[in-house]
Amino acid sequence: MKNRQRDRIIREHILPWQIIRLYCQFTTPPKNKYFLIVKIEPQPLLFMVNSRIHPYVRGRAYLNQCQARLKANHNLFLTHDSYVDCREVCRNFSLNDIVTQMETDMRRVKGFISTESQEQVIAAIKISPVLEQKYKNEIVSNLEYN
Repeated sequence: MKNRQRDRIIREHILPWQIIRLYCQFTTPPKNKYFLIVKIEPQPLLFMVNSRIHPYVRGRAYLNQCQARLKANHNLFLTHDSYVDCREVCRNFSLNDIVTQMETDMRRVKGFISTESQEQVIAAIKISPVLEQKYKNEIVSNLEYN
C-alpha cells in the first residue's frame, strides 16, 4: 500500500470519542498514555485519561467535578475504571504526530467510549470552572455534532 493511501486510511480512523494510546515525551518519565479525542481539525484536541484521580484534584471539589469516569464494564477496552481529566486540553500532538504513531502500531486505537461515558464527559466539560471557555464551546459543539 502506498504511503499516501495508508496515511489517508489512518486519518479516516482517527475520530472524536475514541480512546487512543500515545507515547508522551512531556510526562515524567516519558511513557504511553491514553487520551480521549475530542476534536481533530484544525488541530487535535485531547483529554488525558488517568487510572486514578490525583489526590490534589480529588481533595478539591471544583477540580474533582472535571473528572469523567470511564467504567471498565461499559468500555470494554479498559481493564479498570479510569477518568477523563476535562480540566485542561492537551494540544501536544499534531495530526501528523498521531498518524506517525499509529503507522507503527494500529493497536494504539483502543475504541469508542460508551454513550454513558460521552454524556459524563460533556457534563464535566460544561461544569469545569478551569477549562478555557473557547475550548468548552469548540469541544462541546464538536462532540454534540458527532
